Amino acid sequence: MSAIETSLAAMKEASSLAKTIPYISPVAGLLLQALAMRDEVKQHKDEWDVVMRKLGRVAGLVVNVGESCQKYNLQEKDLPPGLRTILQTLQTGLSGVESALKQSVEVGVVRRVLFRKDLLRKVKQYDGELSNVLQTFQAELALDARFAQIAEELKVTQAGPPAPSNRVMSMAQEPRSPQIFFGRDAELAEIIHMIFTHIGSHPAHIAILGPGGYGKTTLANAVLTHHRVQEHFGNGRYFVACESVNSSGSLLVELAKALGVLDEGSDASWSHIRNALNTKDTILCLDNFESPWEQADDAKHSVEELLSRITGLQHVTVLITVRGTVRPAQTHWTQPLLAPLQTLNHDAAREVWKQITGIFDDAAEELIQNVDFVPLAVNLLAHLAQATSPALLLKDWNQKQTSFIQIGQNHRLSNLEYSIQLSIDSARMRANPSARDLLVVLGMLPDGIHTRQLERFQEILGDMDILFSLRTLEQCSLIMMIGERYQTHPIIRHFCNHQSTILPKHENSLQEFYINLASSDPSEAQAKKYAEMVLEVNNTKAMLSFLLKSNRKDDSKLVKSILTFTSFHASIGDLSDKLISQTVAFLQQRHLATSLLIRCFQTWGRLYYFANDFENAKYKVQEAEKQCSSGPDNNSSLHADVLRHLSELHMLQGALEKAKDSFQKALEIHQITNDTLGQGNDYRGLGHTYIRLGKLQEAEASYQKALELHKMVNNLMDQGNDYKGLGDVYLRLNKLDEAEASFKKALEFHEKVNSALGQGNDYEGLGDTYIRLKKLHDAESSYQKALDLQKRANNPLGQGSALHGLGRVYMGKSQLGAAKRMFEMALFMHRQAQAPIAQERDQKYLNKVLSKMKQTTQK
Repeated sequence: MSAIETSLAAMKEASSLAKTIPYISPVAGLLLQALAMRDEVKQHKDEWDVVMRKLGRVAGLVVNVGESCQKYNLQEKDLPPGLRTILQTLQTGLSGVESALKQSVEVGVVRRVLFRKDLLRKVKQYDGELSNVLQTFQAELALDARFAQIAEELKVTQAGPPAPSNRVMSMAQEPRSPQIFFGRDAELAEIIHMIFTHIGSHPAHIAILGPGGYGKTTLANAVLTHHRVQEHFGNGRYFVACESVNSSGSLLVELAKALGVLDEGSDASWSHIRNALNTKDTILCLDNFESPWEQADDAKHSVEELLSRITGLQHVTVLITVRGTVRPAQTHWTQPLLAPLQTLNHDAAREVWKQITGIFDDAAEELIQNVDFVPLAVNLLAHLAQATSPALLLKDWNQKQTSFIQIGQNHRLSNLEYSIQLSIDSARMRANPSARDLLVVLGMLPDGIHTRQLERFQEILGDMDILFSLRTLEQCSLIMMIGERYQTHPIIRHFCNHQSTILPKHENSLQEFYINLASSDPSEAQAKKYAEMVLEVNNTKAMLSFLLKSNRKDDSKLVKSILTFTSFHASIGDLSDKLISQTVAFLQQRHLATSLLIRCFQTWGRLYYFANDFENAKYKVQEAEKQCSSGPDNNSSLHADVLRHLSELHMLQGALEKAKDSFQKALEIHQITNDTLGQGNDYRGLGHTYIRLGKLQEAEASYQKALELHKMVNNLMDQGNDYKGLGDVYLRLNKLDEAEASFKKALEFHEKVNSALGQGNDYEGLGDTYIRLKKLHDAESSYQKALDLQKRANNPLGQGSALHGLGRVYMGKSQLGAAKRMFEMALFMHRQAQAPIAQERDQKYLNKVLSKMKQTTQK
């Protein structure tokens, strides 16, 4: 049963309860009518869905009121004035919602066009009003306790009190020492230090900030029950819950109740509160202070004024907890300011789990990592794990994400999504509707928005003020600044992806941007475009993965963009194969063109090749070759490309004759199909093979032929590779000037196409040349540049070669200690790269160094 259907059933129940409470009857009736029309809406369905979900939540709260009234046999006159006001306001607002809904259901085509903007404005207006109602109604789980108190007071009144009293019973909560408290010792110690540093002359004013569910209330209770605080303040410790407070007046009432100075039948008096606070050293905690503070400007300033009066008192230490990153104005907050709370560290999250469940296994480990060690999420999951195994909870997480993390319904401490929704429905967010839209966009982007991309995203999203919305989201602790990127908290991203719907116009703009970016050839991209491709690589990957799961029509364009993008992210050292694996599954499920599947297997093989996993690389390329041989692509240019890649793998495994035969077969097919680029690549492959076979004249001729063909098609990357091959040949022929010139020419081309891997190989060739020329300073500089570039390309084989070169330089300079370190590091990298021949070479040179060091010591 859906949440809306559950709400409909609840409203019918509420209507039957309405006989004793007249206020509920019209509210329940209007909710029933509004919810029943949800399937008939023709205009603004996405926006109405948001409103409907809030109507459903309001419905649940109204039912709670009705049930509590029935449970305690209360009449209309018994209800608190504030609650009667809420129901009256709700009745008026729901009449407007019902009217707008009818317009969305019944409006004709002409009126639909003419009044579209006006109707959308109304929908957004009611969305904001419902958020206000929900925020006022937040404390519904405390309603039962309030009704019970009312009922008890009625009994006392009817029976006659044993003695007259002119004071209202205190509603303050006693500070409670947290039973589970891990990972906040540093913050606790910092707050205690702030409290007692200048307690005689300057009482501390401290705001505990942070996202919802990060343990602000728990930390505040730990402060109030700390042994030093208890010893100093004694019974002058007050904890005031502000969750249901929405004005300075109601805050004044709660303060008066907490201090026991509220006279029955009269308003709360600031003078009484001030006198009570001034009688002794007092520490006052105002929990969830955002509820009274985050209101319209006049109300907000009034609350800030009241807080400034309190913090202006000589003997009062003030502690507040606030969702977000902003402190109230008009108060001098103790310096240095307490930083907003972060998630727990791994060990603390594990201890919380073990304290609640007694056990901790691999599934529990994965769960706490998935929720990013957020205290509330860890706590709720651990409580769920008391009855359900972590392994089953992990399955729930994979299917439902944040929606199942609850041990109760609508309360911030028992329902993770409810806690998150409170932040999303906050007054700051309601004042800036674009912030909610941007939050959903950010939820789709794991790397968020880089500061250098702000103008670009303003172009993409167009109708929203990006900077203003980012500021709002940051103030509400829904996003954070990590380095130079605005990113959602991971748990918020999971919530948004599961619960929120991106506006179609934003979705279309994002898809177009990322598909175009993924389709860009890095070898042809200008520096600015290439930098953008690097900045957005993880976001691009996430968007392409999302599109594979959507019902996109142009599958061919999507797959081609993924192939281009995969080659790009491999070139910058990202060798993950998840996206290409998803793409192969996507093609197989949809029975799309075999040529696309072949190219995917080929690209997948290249990823394994760059990761030095040659067995899996060969397996994927052989799968591509099998698809070619058995289908329409037999003896096509694509088939020849696959054969060339298979040849490269034969070379790596030392099967040089097999490699030569495959290159020649590929060349024959490329010649038949008149594929100039393919022929050039085949000749270069033959050049590599002839070098390994020691046939240097044939190698030089092959590279020259490859260069000629690649010039014909103006392929810069391949021309760079050809010059690199010629440099290798000349180095072996001891033609050192020609070798240096060839490597420099290769470097020139590889710089033009932004190839870190190519440039790294070129600098390594130059280093080898300079060693032969006895130019050790130039050799050292070249190898160091090669090492930096190979690190950028995440190429352990290349890093090992550069380190080996540096070792040889230091040997030549008689810096044996440095040479030893370089050869040891080279050996380590070549082990990672699974390169046994290179390892043997490293070990040989390392032994030479150790021998020389031993001889030096003996002398």
